[in-house]
Amino acid sequence: SWTALRAPRTPSTTAESQRRQPTIMIKYSTSITINADRATIWGVLSDVVHWPEWTPTVAKVEALDRPEPGLHNRYKVYQPKLRPVTWTVSEFTSSSSFTWESRMPGLLMVAEHALRPLGPNRTETTLTFSFQGPLGAIIGSIYGNISRAYVETEAESLKKRVEGAQERHRGAVHT
Repeated sequence: SWTALRAPRTPSTTAESQRRQPTIMIKYSTSITINADRATIWGVLSDVVHWPEWTPTVAKVEALDRPEPGLHNRYKVYQPKLRPVTWTVSEFTSSSSFTWESRMPGLLMVAEHALRPLGPNRTETTLTFSFQGPLGAIIGSIYGNISRAYVETEAESLKKRVEGAQERHRGAVHT
């Protein structure tokens, strides 16, 4: 679901508080349970340069630093109906989560990717996308429908990719 939140601000002076407007954040998050262990899902999710192979929401990814995931790595992502955007990994926990950000004047876009084990071969995957900054609410409302659809499609596509690969592997073992 979409959420509009006002980020708390603590201005240092009264004059500053009159000049500053609260930041609006538009955020969308989806969670899906994938029938696989965290390591298997991480192998697909963190291999961002190969996302175009399994999700229709990404046409191309260029690694601007190293292709393997890591803190501060940058990737240029090309998506249908959108301009290419350069994302920088701002948080990274191996085999568990990564967050990347893209900044433009007045706008910060943040995409979070997190895995949480639910039991043997069951993992909750959460994808979150937010628009922040002075232009966050405006850009978020303009691109909200496509962003929501892309996040949902990416979660479903990841599930199909991982679970489909496991089914193919099981079928190959039994034949």
